[in-house]
Amino acid sequence: MKKSIKHISIAICLSTFMLPMFAQYETHEADKKKAQYIFLEAIAKNTENDASASFDLLQAAHSLDPENPTIGFYYGMSILSADEVEKEEMDTALSLMKRNTLLRPDDFYENYIYAILCSSISDYDETIRVVETLLKKYPDRIQMYPVLAKSYASKNEFGKAVAVIDSLEKTEGRSTSTTIMKIGYLLNMNDTTAIIATGKQYLSDAPKSVEPNTLMGNVYAQLGMPDSAFVYYDKALAIDPDYGYANLQKANLYYSTGDSTNYEKEITSVLLNKNIEVGTKVDILTDYIRTHIQQNDSSDRVDNMFATILEQHSHEAQIHRLYCDYLTYRGKYDAAAEQLSYTVDIDPSDPKDWERLMWLYTFSEKPEKAIETGSKALSYDPEHITYYQIIGAAYYNMGDYDKSIEYYDTLLEKNKTLMLVNEADIYSALAESYNQKGDIAATLRNYEISLEIEPDNPLTLNNYAYSLCISYSENADSLAKAEKMSKRSIDIEPENSSSLDTYAWIMFLKRDYKTALEYIEKAMENADSERNNAELLEHYGDILFMLGRPDEALEQWKKALEENPDSELLKKKVDHKTYFYE
Repeated sequence: MKKSIKHISIAICLSTFMLPMFAQYETHEADKKKAQYIFLEAIAKNTENDASASFDLLQAAHSLDPENPTIGFYYGMSILSADEVEKEEMDTALSLMKRNTLLRPDDFYENYIYAILCSSISDYDETIRVVETLLKKYPDRIQMYPVLAKSYASKNEFGKAVAVIDSLEKTEGRSTSTTIMKIGYLLNMNDTTAIIATGKQYLSDAPKSVEPNTLMGNVYAQLGMPDSAFVYYDKALAIDPDYGYANLQKANLYYSTGDSTNYEKEITSVLLNKNIEVGTKVDILTDYIRTHIQQNDSSDRVDNMFATILEQHSHEAQIHRLYCDYLTYRGKYDAAAEQLSYTVDIDPSDPKDWERLMWLYTFSEKPEKAIETGSKALSYDPEHITYYQIIGAAYYNMGDYDKSIEYYDTLLEKNKTLMLVNEADIYSALAESYNQKGDIAATLRNYEISLEIEPDNPLTLNNYAYSLCISYSENADSLAKAEKMSKRSIDIEPENSSSLDTYAWIMFLKRDYKTALEYIEKAMENADSERNNAELLEHYGDILFMLGRPDEALEQWKKALEENPDSELLKKKVDHKTYFYE
């Protein structure tokens, strides 16, 4: 068991409920006196939030007086509070706590804590034993009844669970929570008559109240009687037209019966209801979005719903954030960025929102907006180092490699202390920036450092291999090193088209055109059709040409030129129908 102990709320129990126990034991023996003194020290340490010291003291007290049930009880609790608890330790702890309940069955707080613990580990027989014993002495402690009922229900003894709730209602009267619990147990017993009777009993207590009428509607809905359910939902709304929960239940019922028109109507009513909290509306909107996604609904219903609710809640950051989530899912990055920009304007405190907004601008190919957003984010939190990483990437995408290197260097320095960003990724990003500047020595140096930190990073292996084969295509040793790294990247990600293309090109440079064709065709099979594949297509054409298939090569060059119309080399290849060395 680890010595790092999580602090739990036993301090209150220790200080409030344990001091009277000393009167129950003779303490003439020196060890018992010492154990009591140490126990008091444990209480003090827990009060000071020093759970680790408290654990050590409780352990010492228990070793001095192992027969003291209360010290054993709290020592057991401290064992269970550790970061990690082995099964043997848990069994020991539970045994100590159980012993206390057997020797001191009338102590409410210790026994109740033990019962809750037993319930949490699904030991329902022990939970029932302890709670039933307590209820004989403390029948007015109403918090025990639900624990007992749930324990019986977990053993599928629903009749006993209902009886427990009946006992509670005799003491406290009917309530929404007891009625719901009882109906739930009766549903498991398939006792339709008792279910309806229970609902109507609750309704009879307050027939002009919205909650009992809505609950009665839920009962009929659960029993598959929608017409009766709607009657009671409408009664609730007649009593209070702004009781949005009834609208929500009607919407759910309409949805279950396939009535999409009325479903939309009721959901709209709920979302426009000013009495419903924004957090609840966000939950409803989330379910609404999920429903339409599952139905592959490509209509504007969701967008229209957001437009409607934002008219009422234009300054609620969480609604704009949720709309951003939906738009991102739909691939509408520009619109998603707009919504998230409203979010950070309203609430600039969440760095994750700023990071995401910067990435959205990156995906929308607006690196200048990502940089502008990053600068604003840094004004709120200049030490949030992820901002430097994204700004560096944005400058790279803009072609400003000096600024990219500047931000990556700053990131590297700040990250030395915090180590929040993978250092290997930073060096790899620096290598790519230096490569674009044409500084081959700095490129290879940074790739080497990156691979020293993370030798099996497939992206770094691939990029380093490609840089080597492009920069030192005539150097046999460099090609051999590039081949080894490229092959390793494929071993890690065998379907990565970029890695397969790199290996194909290394084989091309080694004039092993047959192997080059094998790998370039694998690369083509795994290529993402949504991406620009001009370089891949050009390589395919070059390899085909060297294999004596010029017509097929020309076809690939033409496709490459369509994706990269500014390439002068591709134009020459297409115009002259032949390969040109770069």
